[in-house]
Amino acid sequence: MKARGMLMSMGFKKGFSSRYALVFYLGSILISITIQFFLWKAVLVNKPEVEFKQTISYLVLMQFLSMAFPKSSYELNDEIKSGDMALSLLKPISLENKFFWEGLGYSLAKVVVIGLVEIVIYFLLVPHAVTVLSVLMVCVAIALAYTLYFEIELILGTFAFYTYSIWGIATFKSAILLILSGNIFPVEYYPSFIRSLSDILPFQYSFGAVGLLSQNPSLDLFTKIVLIQLFYIVVFHFIYLGLFNRAVKSVVIQGG
Repeated sequence: MKARGMLMSMGFKKGFSSRYALVFYLGSILISITIQFFLWKAVLVNKPEVEFKQTISYLVLMQFLSMAFPKSSYELNDEIKSGDMALSLLKPISLENKFFWEGLGYSLAKVVVIGLVEIVIYFLLVPHAVTVLSVLMVCVAIALAYTLYFEIELILGTFAFYTYSIWGIATFKSAILLILSGNIFPVEYYPSFIRSLSDILPFQYSFGAVGLLSQNPSLDLFTKIVLIQLFYIVVFHFIYLGLFNRAVKSVVIQGG
């Protein structure tokens, strides 16, 4: 427990060490939200005001998740390229725990600098009444979505053992998320085939499903989303362990 706290503290301090970069990032997010506001205002010009607010609040929440979620694949890639992996493997804490708790601390720093502004904007735009139960359900779904996304990032990061760079893989991941996760465009506007596909695959349950729950906070939907998230978290955890244990046996550190 103490080690986890230290790792979170390290990640938090790392985030605040680049606070000026985060401030510029906040500026870019505010510009993006402004553009989306007027774009969707034009797209939904003949639609009810509640549908417009629902769409914008959804997109603000998706930006919040995209900002807060970890980029552990790049951290793992950097450790392999620099050779720090050799030292990390000797430490008593597993790499998975190291990246998770450091990443969580870094994410908390980003939430403090950037996320609070997005949360305020979200609650100003959300068209329906917000209850304590609905907030708790969304928070649980976000926590599980964070963990699920972290497992996906770890799986992608293990490929760096073979490629020494995940730039191409990360680009492919971004394209998949763009289409199937609903973090850029609400899934409800997709053709039925893509909606059906996204309901089966895990990507939506890190992003779009959370937004859907925030708009329709029912216990039935909450239970469905949480069960699917837990299923994929367990499956991806074992996939990562299998890939990592196989890769680390043949690890070759660049430059030595």
